[in-house]
Amino acid sequence: MNINDVAEAAGVSRGSVSNYLNNKKVSDKIKLKIEAAIKELNYIPNSSARDLRSKESKFVVFIIPTVWSPFFSELTYYIQNELNSSGYKMILCISDSDFNKEKEYIELATSQKAAGIISISYSQMNDFVRPGMPLVSIEKEPTGRFSMVSSDNYEGGKLAAQKLIEKGAETLIYIGEKVIYSDAMSARKSGFVDYCNLNHVPYEIVEVSSIKNYENVKKDILSFLEENYNRILKGKIGCFTSTDDYGYLLLNASNSLKISVPENLQIIGFDGGKRIRSEIPTMSSIRQPVDLIAKESVQLLTKLINKETNEISRVYLPISFYEGDTTC
Repeated sequence: MNINDVAEAAGVSRGSVSNYLNNKKVSDKIKLKIEAAIKELNYIPNSSARDLRSKESKFVVFIIPTVWSPFFSELTYYIQNELNSSGYKMILCISDSDFNKEKEYIELATSQKAAGIISISYSQMNDFVRPGMPLVSIEKEPTGRFSMVSSDNYEGGKLAAQKLIEKGAETLIYIGEKVIYSDAMSARKSGFVDYCNLNHVPYEIVEVSSIKNYENVKKDILSFLEENYNRILKGKIGCFTSTDDYGYLLLNASNSLKISVPENLQIIGFDGGKRIRSEIPTMSSIRQPVDLIAKESVQLLTKLINKETNEISRVYLPISFYEGDTTC
């Protein structure tokens, strides 16, 4: 049953029923007819659909690459909590880092008059967001048109190198993808390299496939370990991986080759996300302040929605080191 049925039963136009349901002005005579038809048909309006079409929508579109990552899962949890606290509902859109899917989600947000968008995208997605749409990007915002919230990725790279040295590593290795599309990943790598150069610490860069090509990454990491097996057994190497995903693949490959972590090889990842709230992660990691990222993103977005500001902000939040089982 829909508003066409109500309109037919009331003997009024569909537009009149739509106006009534969206609290727009209709005559008293038409109002009584619509109310009588609704009662007769036992019609229950779809408040979700109505809100989406309303100029005062209470829906926010949240676009993320995947949920197959503790960081993204944890961030989704906190974003939803913050939106709920601010009186908004979340529409979760998973892009699989597919540019065409991202554009479709933007079109969805625009056509359904969503209140705004929060996104994590490593493409040029923001180029296709119409002027006036409230949007906050997390980690990357290349256009200069929208606000961004991010961890201090550069300091995170520096901190990872510092911690590995403090824990006795004499040679440091950075492991990350060959082609970097993310400003965050570039900053992590730059922080690591700059710390090593400033402190005269020997380091190496190992480039592997994108995490999207999961099987290729596994092969790349296994090849790296096999080629460096003998020197790794001396126990003076520390690895910083650009994400925890790479770190766990390195840990699993090390275990398969009987390389002891952290005795032979120390590993620090980046993200520190949790799959469940009570989880104690295995990986030592540079932890992003996931709850603060969500809080800042939603606060910025609500200010834009309510036209309290038109300022384009860049917010960088402090990271911390989490001590897991992969360092000693």
